[in-house]
Amino acid sequence: MDTRSPGAQDQIDEGDIPLALPDPALCRKARLSRDPRFDGRFVIAVVTTGIYCRPSCPVRFPREANVRYFTCAAAAQEAGYRACRRCFPADQLMTPDTAIVSRYLQQALRLIEGGFLNEHALPALAKSLDISERHLDRLFMRSLGVSPGAVARLRRAETARKLLRQGELSVMAVAEHAGYQSARQLGRDMRSLFDATPSSLRRRPATGSGAQPLTLNIQLPIMPPYDFDWVFAYLQGRALAGIETVKGHAYARRISRRGEPESWVRVRRNRIRGRDGLLAQLPLTGEPVYQLLSRLMRVFDLYADGAAIHAALQDKSVLASWVNQAPGLRVPGAWDGFETSVRAILGQQVSVARGTELADKMVAKYGEGDFPSPDQLLHRPIAELGMPGVRGEAISQLAQRVLSDGVPLAEGPETERFINGLERIPGIGPWTQNYMRLRVAKNPDSFPHNDWVVLKQLNLTPARARDLATAWQPWRAYALMYLWFAAAVNRAQGKWPKGGQG
Repeated sequence: MDTRSPGAQDQIDEGDIPLALPDPALCRKARLSRDPRFDGRFVIAVVTTGIYCRPSCPVRFPREANVRYFTCAAAAQEAGYRACRRCFPADQLMTPDTAIVSRYLQQALRLIEGGFLNEHALPALAKSLDISERHLDRLFMRSLGVSPGAVARLRRAETARKLLRQGELSVMAVAEHAGYQSARQLGRDMRSLFDATPSSLRRRPATGSGAQPLTLNIQLPIMPPYDFDWVFAYLQGRALAGIETVKGHAYARRISRRGEPESWVRVRRNRIRGRDGLLAQLPLTGEPVYQLLSRLMRVFDLYADGAAIHAALQDKSVLASWVNQAPGLRVPGAWDGFETSVRAILGQQVSVARGTELADKMVAKYGEGDFPSPDQLLHRPIAELGMPGVRGEAISQLAQRVLSDGVPLAEGPETERFINGLERIPGIGPWTQNYMRLRVAKNPDSFPHNDWVVLKQLNLTPARARDLATAWQPWRAYALMYLWFAAAVNRAQGKWPKGGQG
């Protein structure tokens, strides 16, 4: 990340910020071969039709002279083109980090995808990144050819379009679930972006009868390779009793409070049009859809560019054989940042199974069947669960910090700064902070160099493990997954004792 001050960043020459668009010859080759690997890398606009598509769209090839390439769907929309109704190019993952030079831009896109600009104004986004609004806008325009507001606008509209096509909710309810402030604003965007009214986008009339629980079924795309076995097994080993269930390639999370009518988010592996993905079933009776989608994208690490990570790690010493044996390991993120931060403390110097057992006890004793909130963990003798007193006190202090600072504990630089400040709390050390960076802040370069499994697998001291890992930047978090994977294989073969963290 650029470590210069915000004032210095505003002096960067715009020529130093490259356009996040592949070479035109590569774009043409991907278009003519309908290569799905480039979906999300750019979109193809056709001058004669005024339509833009994803590279893999099966429509008839236009002449190259009539083609224009844009970095993303929002840029094509702003240029006056309309989305293809066959391939829905706006319904895909955003430009991957590997195509974007600026770490600030990467973080801004993550926050926008998570709905930040649905709830805050642009100055707040710039402030959270510690850069000026002017510099933020310049980064977007130079790299993506479009403003941050336009990106957020299209993401809201795409969520609304999916909800309208289902046809179960009122327009006002759709607006709320998509992140709009009013039904009028929703209607304006539908006409502007899709040349359609909300009613014309419906597949069937809204019922609103309430006879059956309202749900949205939505396909979550992935950037392959993606190791489904690893991700679902990782979540299964850490599933909270009564709150989460994992069976095979199917995950469920209860989002209703204990004692209320049950409401679950469900995700399963799904194959559509010959491509692997995840099918999510989202209840429409509680938390807005855009927030649920943000949680799932984080939990299943769906923004990661699997091909770029694999290419970067497959020839590294120590890792190479494991990377090639299991391409596509991901770093599952946190459903709830506070929950995972507390579990990081519970999991210090104990096995995953023991850490999960302690978390289940916490749910039963302090949360009345739900994971306890920060205020429920204040002034509690948490050590009574069966852990050292200093760690129990650390959890209480963490809860106090979260309440007093008001940090949302989601991915992004604000959470990174909060985690950095936790070192002053006794019982929270470097391993715990790095684990929080790994799963809560979703820092792809986080690496707990003093992790027991890492040291055992590498047979090195913490200092030497940290030095060795420099070769794996900026993907050390994914390198860590391969070390944990290697350890799991070795344990299964009886080559070394059970134990460790994570």
